[in-house]
Parts: sequence; C-alpha cells; structure tokens
Amino acid sequence: MVRPFPNEIWLDIFKGLAKEGEYDTLERCRVACRGFHPIAKECLRGYLRFKSIEEVEHIKVDASGGEMRRWGGPLRVYIDGGNDEDGHRPIPHLATFASRLAGRWTCIMDLVITGAVCRARDLDLDAVFRDLAAFSITNLYLYDVIFPSILTLGRLVCALPSLKVLCLWNVQFAQHPRDASNISHFRLLPRTQLDTLVLGHRSDDSELRPSFVELVDLIAAIGNRRCPVAPFNLVQASPWSAVRALQLGNVMFPSTTTFARLLCALRSLESLELLGSCSFVKHGFDLRSVPTDLGLPSQLADVDFGRHSEPRSVAALVDFFISTGLTHKLRRITCFMSPILWVTTKSDAVLDRLIKYSAQSFHHRSLQRALYDPDEWPVLENHTPYFDVSSATCLEHLDLTVQFIHDNRSRLCNSVVDILSQVASAHISRIRVCFWLHHLGAELDVELGKVLDGLPQFDAIFSRPIFNNLTDVHVHIRTPDWSYVRDEELAHDLRLCLPMLDARGILRCVCLRFVDIASTHSVSSRDTKYACNGIKRIAAQDAAVINGGTCIDGDSRANDGATRAVPHDDSHVVSPLSQHVLVPSAACADTQTASSSCSADGGVPATPASNNELAPQDAMAGSGRFLGGIASDDRATSCGLAALPVASPPVSLTMSRISTSHISSDAHTAFVPAIALSLFFSSTVMYVRSPSPRCLWLRPVFQLSRSESSLFSHIRCSQRMGFMRALDDTSP
Repeated sequence: MVRPFPNEIWLDIFKGLAKEGEYDTLERCRVACRGFHPIAKECLRGYLRFKSIEEVEHIKVDASGGEMRRWGGPLRVYIDGGNDEDGHRPIPHLATFASRLAGRWTCIMDLVITGAVCRARDLDLDAVFRDLAAFSITNLYLYDVIFPSILTLGRLVCALPSLKVLCLWNVQFAQHPRDASNISHFRLLPRTQLDTLVLGHRSDDSELRPSFVELVDLIAAIGNRRCPVAPFNLVQASPWSAVRALQLGNVMFPSTTTFARLLCALRSLESLELLGSCSFVKHGFDLRSVPTDLGLPSQLADVDFGRHSEPRSVAALVDFFISTGLTHKLRRITCFMSPILWVTTKSDAVLDRLIKYSAQSFHHRSLQRALYDPDEWPVLENHTPYFDVSSATCLEHLDLTVQFIHDNRSRLCNSVVDILSQVASAHISRIRVCFWLHHLGAELDVELGKVLDGLPQFDAIFSRPIFNNLTDVHVHIRTPDWSYVRDEELAHDLRLCLPMLDARGILRCVCLRFVDIASTHSVSSRDTKYACNGIKRIAAQDAAVINGGTCIDGDSRANDGATRAVPHDDSHVVSPLSQHVLVPSAACADTQTASSSCSADGGVPATPASNNELAPQDAMAGSGRFLGGIASDDRATSCGLAALPVASPPVSLTMSRISTSHISSDAHTAFVPAIALSLFFSSTVMYVRSPSPRCLWLRPVFQLSRSESSLFSHIRCSQRMGFMRALDDTSP
C-alpha cells in the first residue's frame, strides 16, 4: 500500500502553487479533498499587494471558462505606488488588475491605494472605471494619493456601486480643486450609497495641513453649493447626500467655522466620531457662517469625542454644539473620562456641561477610561467623587465592571457601593456587577477575599425600595484561565454572601475564565472556559460555547440546520490579539428566543459564508498584526476585539479566522434594554456599541501594556462594515 504524503510535503507543494499564482488550482484542491482544506487555506491569502504590472500578470487566469471552480479572491487588495522613501509613483497596474480580474475576484471588499499619483496619460480612465464596477468593493481607502482633479476622484467613487465606506487620508489634487467647471461636473455624477466618510492623516502630529483644508473646503463647496433649480428631493442635492457617519482622525481645522461648513455639506449625517486628535487653530464660532438655506444636519444624534482630543478642542466642540442647538438632538454621547474615576479633569467638566444641556434628549451615555497617565490630565480642585447616576431617572440597566489593579484595590469595591446607593430610577430592572481579577497565587486570594467581604453591602443596598422592580442581578467573577479557582465552589460562596437576593430568585452568579491578552505573548490554543451557576440550572442549549462541529468540507460550523453560525476555520491557531473575548450578558425577557438565535460557535447569529469567502490569512499572525473592523449591522460600531450584547448566559466569541458574514440586527435589538448604563473601572478600554440608539453600552476592558495600548490605538473603527477582516502589519 502506498503511504500518503505527509502534510509538510503537501504544504510545500501548495506554497509552490501560490508562488506561481495558481490560486484557482488551490481553490479546487481545497474543495476536492477535506484533508487539503486547511493546507490550501494557508496559501489562499486574505490580502494581496500589487506593486507593478508584472505582479498582476503573474496571477494565473483560467480562460477555459465553463463550470470549473475558481477562487473568489482575497478580502483586501493593495495597489501600491511609492512609499515614504521614493514618494508618489504612477499606478498603471490598477488598470491591469481591473481588466484582468474583473468578474473573477468577487470576494474583494477592501481596495487600498497608497502612495500613488493617478495620471490620465497612464490610465484609460473610462476602461478602468468600467472594469472596477464589476467588483463588489464596499470599502475604498486612499492613502497619500494625488488625483488629476476632484472630478477623477468622484468618478472613481461612483464607479463602485457597492461602496459604503470612503477613507481619504492625505489626498491631494494636481489641478486647483476649486475650479468651477470641475465642481459643476462633479455634481452631475450619479448618486452613490456612500454611508461612511473618513477624513484624516496617517501621522499623529498636530499641524494644519493645506491638503486637508483644501479637501474640506472642496467637500463643503460641493455640498453647500446653491442650485439655480431646487432638486425634486433635497436629500439628493449633493454627492454626499447619503453619508450618515463622519469619522475624523488626527485632523486640525483652521477654525470651528470650517468644521461647521463641513457638517452642513453632509445633510444626512447621524454620527460623528473622532478616531484621533481633532483640534482647531482658531477657536470661537459665528453662527452667521452657517449656510442659512441648508443649515446643520438635523439628524445628527451620535457624537463620540474619542480619547485623543486635547481639552481646549473638546471645549470648542462643546461650545459649538451648545451654540448651534445641536445638543437638544443628541441621543448618544461617548466620552473618555480621566484615568482615575474619583478625580474630575477639565475635559470631564466640559463634557459634563454638554451632557446637562442634552439631558432631556439623550438616551445613551458612554463613559470611557482614557489611555493616558494621570499626570497628563489637568485636574480640577473642586471635583465630585465618583460618577453620579442619580440624575438618570429613567435608567433600566446598570452595568458595573471592576478591574483590580494595585492602585485601586482598596477603592473600587467602595466605589461600586457608592454608585449603587445613588440609583434613583424606579425603572431599574437589571444590574450586572463584574469583578475582573488578573493576578495569581496570594494576590488572587487577597482580591477574592475583598470581593467576598464587600458583597454583603450589595445585598443591603439591593433591599432598598428603589430596587423592588429588579428582575435580574448578575454577579460575575472573572479569573485567569490558569488559576486554581474552583468555579462551583466560588459560585456557591457568592450566593452565600447574597442571601436576600438569593431568596428573591433574581441572583445569577457567574464564574468566568479568560485568556489575559496582556500576558499571552505566543500563539496559544487554550480555550476560554466558563461555568454558569445560577439559581436555575441553565439548559444546555442556552449555554453557547466555542465548540462548533466540522462539516464535510472541513468548515467548522454549527451542525444544526436551524442555527446560523459564524464559521470558525482553523480556530486551534490564533493570534495573541485574537483570543477568545468574553461577551457580557444582556438579560432579556425572552430568553428562549435568545437561545434559539445563538449559534454553537459563538452565540452570534449570522449568515453562513459561501465557499469563496475565505478567512484572512493574517488572522493567525503574531502580535504585529491586528484585527480591524468587526461584523456589525445598521448602527453597530466596533473597534478590534469586541463583545456583543446577547442573551444570558455569557458566551465566548472566537475572533480567529472568521469568514465574512453579516450579523443579524434582529438578534441584537431583541435583547437590548431600552435605557442602560455601563461603567468600567480599569485602564485600557475597547468597545462595541449596541445597534439600538436607545441603549447605553460600555466598552469591555483589557489590561494592556504600554506597547500593546499603542498597537490597539491604531485600530481603525469603521461603521457598518458588515464583515470582519484582518490587517497586516504594513497596512495603513
């Protein structure tokens, strides 16, 4: 009997095929034999980078046609011109790529063009735009690109019918962009369904850049230009008419007035997010500078101030929102608090003023911890100890997370008691208190002892009449995966410390194990475990864990045909930055519906990926690579590792090798409380927002080192991306 080749030999063979550009052959091998599936997928990359025409022509294209299986292409394609050393260079290979692979690589979602100069004499623009229209590109990233004119940029955007996200970083124009002829022709371009506009710089230095000012003035001139004949529908009056989300990163405006004119040009704007620093050369705002016939966007209701804006610019933005009356329309405000929650900084005071002005309208308040050292924050002398929730008289859901570190070990338990004692909402029905313990040995014993000693105070507070309508109280203990703690015994001890809640039948004690990202420096296959021990035993089908079955084709998916699951391929090898992330529970009235919507893979309902939707290879790389956007729906936003509000009990979500799939919005909104408040006491934060505009949801916390915090600060937040992708360490 002939012995089969070892996998190592097959891997060398497949790598040779990939080196020769035989991706269609690799795809056929992948689907022909289950044993070839993981080996072939190692060679089918999640991204490809092209720097010349020869590299594009190196890709073998099967011209025979017929029903032969073909590879659908990577998720992301880079078209590189020059770099920081050789500057901008022409990209004639863009035309070669478009003509050679149009209609074949249908899985491409990201097109990234970097360091390029687009010259009309190098490209047959009509042919290029026609070929690009055959792709399903939803996200276009332009970094350090020089266009002949604004009209060329507009034609490129309009050539992508599925485009949802447009990122413009350091974009310049060879001709004067304010040319009246170009602007007039630009307005005649077909309307797009562009949803998110991202503007900024790749560098972190705060200086006024003429190219950015020129671009902003151009967007404002096109969007605010008065038409001699009023359009049939005012919403269709400008090419930016469909933009609902604006994201700004590392930008400086000449004045607040310039910022106001930019907002006026985006008439459907609903969300404003600061990904990096946002500052102004000239402060102060003149309301008369706003175009009277257009005005500011009436639907702007979501503002995220980010963590990098300096206090003076935060104050300028707050003054702008107050003076224009936009505060009365805000429904969600996200702001970063000082690193020490019992100390109020100047930025905190300014943001508190904004919250007071918008108190009657907003339903969603997100309070975050910042990444800076306490010494970097100007502190007010007369500060208010702890966060005051007494004014939230409509609060229904309160979520408190306490992370023990050396500096706050003796304070944070008391701060939880103080916050709970301030609750003044008779509508409060669900409260979740999570203690996140990171240490081992004797330090872990000390932390557990402090938790157990403080729990009787919670029992006394919850007996107040204001909490008579409580239906669920979750007490979570999260310990390192390699700790010796016995989950059953710890859950039993928690119940003994809360006898009154136990007697009311509303106590849910949960013990969770997690993989600490900060202390995981090598690729690990350790699974996140959890044990849920409530008053009522949770049914097995409600406890969704990461252990999906293997289908015939080798894809790890849920076996239940009625359950839609996120595919998890090669989950035994994951990056330190793509370990399992614990998902906080969001209790709901209809837990039966919740359990039926959770998949066996990760508790996240999703449409299954097609055979061509291959997971990015980068997802299994080392710490030099990180995850970018996350699957989200209509209004969901995410940043890197994420947690999703799903039904109780908590579940784990594997972030490794996840194929493209959309998360159902119905599964989110069914389990989100009407008004909720989450507070996290820790040092470094990442988050996901609920798709419901009425929910307040905070960001899950990870204790990261300084270098890891710097790495995660470069993660790009993209709204409504509808897929999960991996970025390589050289991506912008």
